[in-house]
Amino acid sequence: MKNILLINGIIETLGGFILIFSPHYLLSNANPELQGIVIAKLFGITIFCFGLVSYILYKKFMYSTMYKQLVLLIIGFHFIIGLYMNGVFQQSLTPHLGAALMHISLAVIFVLIYLKNNHKFEDGQPVA
Repeated sequence: MKNILLINGIIETLGGFILIFSPHYLLSNANPELQGIVIAKLFGITIFCFGLVSYILYKKFMYSTMYKQLVLLIIGFHFIIGLYMNGVFQQSLTPHLGAALMHISLAVIFVLIYLKNNHKFEDGQPVA
């Protein structure tokens, strides 16, 4: 379960860093309009911070109700972003399904990790 926070922290921090400095990657548009650049950079800053928070939570992880809810929030986040990016692809606003497939895949992998370890939340014991 702790690995969900670590993987999310690495992916989101890296993704945010990339978008801050290369905002055209958000929709794979070589020449985005100014508004698109601003939004992509804001999104990059947001997910960079989300990644850092995930990493900090990874370091202090324990099986508690709060962490269970945070892990479910991360799973839901990736699932919703995956569905949204699929819609963006269907509307021909991005040329490929890369982001949609990545986020849906992360959601599925995280659900499998969650289901494998869900029983540990009953104890409430810290992880060494």
